[in-house]
Amino acid sequence: MENIVLTVERDEECEQIYIHGSPDKLRWLASRLQAIANEAEKSGQSHDHLMSKEWGGSELSNELQGKKESHSIINHLIVYGWAKS
Repeated sequence: MENIVLTVERDEECEQIYIHGSPDKLRWLASRLQAIANEAEKSGQSHDHLMSKEWGGSELSNELQGKKESHSIINHLIVYGWAKS
């Protein structure tokens, strides 16, 4: 496992999502979520794309961290923030 990692995986049935992260990357993710929330409060909505290298990004790792062979990598995660309507 890399020292700095943020990996999103899903189970075979697509019923569960797993996020694996090093402390630094989890803090980074928390700051991104806070920024999305702040922008949604100001403008009504916001979103951000997190992608693996294979999908043209650098935010997500592409190496399985879970111990189950049935898991697969999520290469593109889109996080939306919406203000109350």
